[in-house]
Amino acid sequence: MRSALAAIAALLISVFILLAGSGLQTTLVPLAGKGFGFSDFAIGLIGSSYFVGMMIGCFAAPWLIRRTGHIRAFGACTALATGGAILHALMVEPITWNLLRCLSGVCFAVLYAVIESWLNDKSDNTNRGSVLAFYNVINFGGMAAGQQFLRMFPPAGFQLFSMSALLISLAAIPVALTRSQSPPVPDSPQLRLRWLIKLSPVGVAGAVTVGLANGAFWTVGPVYASLKGLGAGGAGDFVTASILGAVLVLWPAGRLSDRMDRRLVIVGCCIIAAIAGLGLAFVPSGMPLAIYGFGFLFGVGAIPVYSLSSAHAADFAQPSDMVQVSTGLLLIYTVGAIIGPTLAASLMQVVGPGSLFGLTAATHIAMAALTIYRLSQRAAIPAEEREPFVAMPRTSPGVTDLDPRVEPQEGEVEYVEDSGSGELTDTPVEENPA
Repeated sequence: MRSALAAIAALLISVFILLAGSGLQTTLVPLAGKGFGFSDFAIGLIGSSYFVGMMIGCFAAPWLIRRTGHIRAFGACTALATGGAILHALMVEPITWNLLRCLSGVCFAVLYAVIESWLNDKSDNTNRGSVLAFYNVINFGGMAAGQQFLRMFPPAGFQLFSMSALLISLAAIPVALTRSQSPPVPDSPQLRLRWLIKLSPVGVAGAVTVGLANGAFWTVGPVYASLKGLGAGGAGDFVTASILGAVLVLWPAGRLSDRMDRRLVIVGCCIIAAIAGLGLAFVPSGMPLAIYGFGFLFGVGAIPVYSLSSAHAADFAQPSDMVQVSTGLLLIYTVGAIIGPTLAASLMQVVGPGSLFGLTAATHIAMAALTIYRLSQRAAIPAEEREPFVAMPRTSPGVTDLDPRVEPQEGEVEYVEDSGSGELTDTPVEENPA
């Protein structure tokens, strides 16, 4: 395990820096847009544009990597994402920002695909779960770290966009200097929606729910915090509180779902998220501790739902179908995340900031009701037959190859630690080994 982590240490450093820059920009864009006088609806559209770009990037990444190679694709997308961050400060106009956020979504989908291909290439069946766990921690840590830069300068200025651009550009250094051989090109994602709905209605509904609620939260949640009087730094703390809530509960909730019907855990998380949403919808301004507390509770309930839904769908899938299940849920999540920000921002513009979390509460209540109904329609998988819980990040289809529940395909290279040297050697996977 040590040799595997040593082989991916540079990549994990790159991920942390990249997520710090991305996390800063995600919160900064709506705050700066509000500071520049953009309407809530315009800010919601800008947020939706990012997820449109993410969806395009999921399909474009394999083609681009195949055409240029991993390092060139990473370098090109890092340069584009860096330029896009700076252009936000130079061209302050909603339509332009929509195009820039869409471009950013495409770039980050490719960047994630490159990194996740490399992480998968440097891991094997004995340590993929540990590598994925480290990757999750780095993801959460990078996003939380990025929020703290919001205290340094005002959002409606050049400095923070420059800081985001600097972090994104620095993330290219570990990848550009790596001496590792490029991994295989990731496959293009496929979406079999009808098959996936039949396989796991709760899994699909969970992906849609997280897309609608969390997509709205990441995009216009900072605007909500700002309108509640928390300021830019407080908005960053509000987002960080939700991340801390997710980190605290995600793995314990997953382990609990391995021992009981996962749908009961999903219902519990949805109820917690709905309570947090209602609290945030009605909490008055001037109560920052209450807002942070409900934000923490929102992370506790809302963020684990995606991984729990993915694990529930995996319980009904064959190992050979796991890639299609995971990529399908990711693309369905992206569709929900395209709709969520614009819908939430429209409600905020008409009703007020609290309507954002009125929407998330309604979404989680609907998810809980559907899951309770499905409990009466389908028996739970026995605990001994369930796949183990895996916390799946919503980054790119390439992350599914890190899922330890996925069986290696024939011809795929596994890295096995040599007991004598401790080095990783490549061993092709044979079909039906004796």
